[in-house]
Amino acid sequence: MIYIFVFFVLAYIIIMAGKKLSICGDKIGEEMGLEKSWVGIIMLASITSLPELITSASSTLMGNPDMAISNIFGSNLFNIFIIFILDVFFIKNSFSSSISMKNYLSAFFSILLTTIFLLGFVLGEITIFKVSFISIILFILYFVAIKLIYEFEHNYDFNDPDEINPEDSIIMNMNQAKKGFVISGLTVITTGIALTYVADKIANTPIFGISLGESFVGVILLALATSLPELTVSIQAIRMGSFNMAAGNILGSNIFNITIVFIADLLYRKGSIFQSLTEFHIISSVMSLVVLMVFMIGVLFRKKKIKIDSWIIGVVYILAMYILYLKRY
Repeated sequence: MIYIFVFFVLAYIIIMAGKKLSICGDKIGEEMGLEKSWVGIIMLASITSLPELITSASSTLMGNPDMAISNIFGSNLFNIFIIFILDVFFIKNSFSSSISMKNYLSAFFSILLTTIFLLGFVLGEITIFKVSFISIILFILYFVAIKLIYEFEHNYDFNDPDEINPEDSIIMNMNQAKKGFVISGLTVITTGIALTYVADKIANTPIFGISLGESFVGVILLALATSLPELTVSIQAIRMGSFNMAAGNILGSNIFNITIVFIADLLYRKGSIFQSLTEFHIISSVMSLVVLMVFMIGVLFRKKKIKIDSWIIGVVYILAMYILYLKRY
């Protein structure tokens, strides 16, 4: 039980560090003249995904590639589940009706990268220097996606800027932002490594006679903890009135997370990481595809007072967790 207590303490530290990172990252982006949606997709998404990167890399180095991949797609599932949380507890109108169509391309690339990941179960044995060809494609496509998203946002006028509440703005200079960014980043890194170790102990220690297993611990406990910065940042963005920043953070994090497969594969020196994966990861990635497609449909048919898409996302997430619990190992 001590490991569970330590787990939640570390999770709380990640929440605080993630919130500080978002504030400092937002300030740095503002000083650099970046748009709020772009801050969400690049600055905040990469920042809040640091826990996923560190924990997945650590899990792989510790010999737990299953936990590494479970963390990635468990986080992606929870990231979209954040939309349900925002809609139910923080937004009067529906989330999908409050954001711009500019986020559609980000969602598309998240679906595309997830689909390519699934191809790894068929073509994953094709390797270059012991790294799967599929993983390399995911890594390259990340930069292609970012470039195309940037051009898409800057070549079309969506005429729907975020309304930022000045009272919610944080006053700090550039030096303070840079210092806070570095300190919070280091906190996230060290805490992420410790969290991986604790999660590994929980996975291998029966709780009330029930063994959760590495795969399920990765897809729910570790994924939940490492996704808390995305939740914290998204709630803060909503309170500031920056819906597109929240959407950019969620979708940008999903794109970044899938790219972590390449890092995990690079660190897994026994061959292609896909050779160590089972149907458990097919289920988690397919479920993440389902909630993403529900989100895209919700954005396409935007209704201010109707939140059916968010409720479907909530139901699918809970169903996915139940199925993955049954399939755990």
